[in-house]
Amino acid sequence: MTRAGMLLAGAALVRFIVAPAPAESPLEGRESIADSLLVAGDSALEEKARRSRPFEPGETIDPNVAGDVELDRLPGVGAARALRIVQEREEHGPFTSVEDLARVPGIGPASVERLRPLLRVDRPGGGVPIGTSVPAHAANRGPTPRDGARSGGLIDLNRATVSQLRELPGVGPVTADRIVAYRREHGGFRTAAELMEVSGIGPRTLERIAPMIKVNQ
Repeated sequence: MTRAGMLLAGAALVRFIVAPAPAESPLEGRESIADSLLVAGDSALEEKARRSRPFEPGETIDPNVAGDVELDRLPGVGAARALRIVQEREEHGPFTSVEDLARVPGIGPASVERLRPLLRVDRPGGGVPIGTSVPAHAANRGPTPRDGARSGGLIDLNRATVSQLRELPGVGPVTADRIVAYRREHGGFRTAAELMEVSGIGPRTLERIAPMIKVNQ
């Protein structure tokens, strides 16, 4: 091979080595973005539907347990006040009665009276509800027998259902789902303190529910 030919071959090799990798095609990028937008849109629509779901006859919710999405279902409350209710119980402890909701900024005595038929405040452990519109025969019913998820009055984090977890003060449906998802992903809880790794559970909530829970391996 001539010297000129060797130089041309070397130059071609250098161009091949330093050539940038093929960029993602514009079409592939648009498809990825579109998929992400569809997922986000579905989640937003699902949350909107949950927030606007009307109350069934006789249905009540406990402001010590419900999440902000559930509380937003209350007429005239709205997303901002629903978040304030959650923040108030997290920062200053659970509500002891329906009237106690008046301590939330933006919710006065008139609002409490208007919302009273849709609210209840249950005592921890399944006792008689305070300030509730639940029928008397249901309110006076004692705790029902549970499976292995409840023993000695304590709820086992590794066996409890979503419904059982929602009995804990400060644990609403969303947080209960997250607890179940966490134990599924991590093979169960080893200590109650691991609840702090679940989004929506802070030190105050853990302190309140610690006497009501246990962890069996």
